[in-house]
Amino acid sequence: MEYFARLYNASKLPLYKLCSPMKLIIISASSNILSADTFARITLMTEDGEITVLPGHEPLLSAIRPGVLFVEYYVGSKSYTAEYVTGGWVLNISPEVCTILADVVVADDTLTDMEYIDTQKKEAEELMKVYKEEHGAAIDPKKLIEMEYELLKYTAMHHLGKKFHENTGSRK
Repeated sequence: MEYFARLYNASKLPLYKLCSPMKLIIISASSNILSADTFARITLMTEDGEITVLPGHEPLLSAIRPGVLFVEYYVGSKSYTAEYVTGGWVLNISPEVCTILADVVVADDTLTDMEYIDTQKKEAEELMKVYKEEHGAAIDPKKLIEMEYELLKYTAMHHLGKKFHENTGSRK
């Protein structure tokens, strides 16, 4: 790893130019969110924890968890960054393409109604608490996972919305 860090620092080239370019496709259940011919870095939550994908990443197929998706990508030689909240689904990395399919993908600048997000997050927390109390040892793992995913999604929305509003100085 140290060798690659020295190579990268000595080259003064963007990281994506040191590896074969990889296309990025982000798709939600309702629409195509982003398609870029080249990306520099993608960070998201998988079932095994947070992962950062760089160009040249080994092929991988993984379930993703609700959370914040960070993307740094290129259009021509100009670098852009974007942050999204994702629901669960799948990450597929092949040698040429990184594809993220998520049931929900929400851009940070659309998280304007923080009161609604806070209410939904609190409701999801309360539902999990009540469900655990009412069912004790007879908890249905599938139902609990669904509830946890809803809580994770609204927690990520709260985090990203708060960050966006702090950076823009607005709050609804």
